[in-house]
Amino acid sequence: MNTPFQRIVVVGLGLIGGSLVKNFRCHVPECKLIGVDLPVVLAMAHEYLDEAYAPEHLAVAVREADLVFLATPIKTILQQFPAVARSIRYGAVVTDVGSTKSLIVAEAKKHFSDERFFIGGHPLAGREKGGWENARADLFAGAAYALTPESNFPAPLTEALTQLLQTLGAHVIALDPAAHDRFVAEVSHLPQLLATALMNFIARDKASPELALQLTGSGFRDMTRLAASPYAIWQDIFDSNRANVRQSLQNFIAMLQQMAHAFDSDDFERHFQQANRLRENLAALR
Repeated sequence: MNTPFQRIVVVGLGLIGGSLVKNFRCHVPECKLIGVDLPVVLAMAHEYLDEAYAPEHLAVAVREADLVFLATPIKTILQQFPAVARSIRYGAVVTDVGSTKSLIVAEAKKHFSDERFFIGGHPLAGREKGGWENARADLFAGAAYALTPESNFPAPLTEALTQLLQTLGAHVIALDPAAHDRFVAEVSHLPQLLATALMNFIARDKASPELALQLTGSGFRDMTRLAASPYAIWQDIFDSNRANVRQSLQNFIAMLQQMAHAFDSDDFERHFQQANRLRENLAALR
């Protein structure tokens, strides 16, 4: 692949960062791949990497990079901005994979300037289990990947990054950070809360929910898959998008109340028909 990003650094080799490394090794093998993580993780990833650095050597790792992915939790991304911005060369691009964008982009503006570029990113390709051991070379195939370029971000670099991500099979969508956060509150963050609530719902007022769990089928298991996600992953996400998530919860509660009122009416079928049409549209996108 013809790309200006010949030296790619991935900081954080968990589910997303690890999947980026495995994807790049498969799809752009000519690029140099540099990983930054704890020694135990680097040991597992060593066969995919050309160079490896511990977090305390982050500045050295990114010094000659063409492209840097910050694939750590949101709070850590914010903490890494000063060192990365000071260390990267002129013309280099830094992006992130955080699940919210407004806070990250606002903070990035304070650090990146003078031909050192930042563009927010978010691959909507997560799974309920994280870590290098769950990273997959096909994680981004068919997945949406949001980019939030600022008006002063060079168009050729946006195009080059878009092409690189498309090589991984991702469907790239450019949008405003605030719009991104409103949308993902409904299509990503709310489903996590609903899965958590549904699991807790069947355990309410029961000393032991085992019988209820034995009676569950594939539909329940599919709907509650996200309930296996650890809170540590989601705490930063909710903290950085709290207003949008709260509004989504309130709107969803209102819709549930509307369905409850319509349950015994002839109008109830309409809810199913509308959902059927929308689900067909969703299936056609994949």
